[in-house]
Amino acid sequence: MKKKQRGIKKFIVIVFISTIITIFLSYHVANILFGDNSLKVYNSLKHKRDYLQNEIKRLQRENAYLQKEYFELKNLEPEQWKLYLYLHQRLF
Repeated sequence: MKKKQRGIKKFIVIVFISTIITIFLSYHVANILFGDNSLKVYNSLKHKRDYLQNEIKRLQRENAYLQKEYFELKNLEPEQWKLYLYLHQRLF
């Protein structure tokens, strides 16, 4: 009878300690996954991704414009090229 009571007490202590450890670990895991810091990092990365995508589009447009200008200038005659360089230096 005493052995049975000891076994039950031991079981209750083990269950209690296991429950406390489980709650403690689940709190920390939830804090890591859903805490303020994680949310801030996620939002920061999301805004950075949006900014970089917009920057890529802007640079692609600028690249297309510069390529067009380059190929137009490449087709100029040498004398027109000299005039263009002179005007470019005076204006910029």
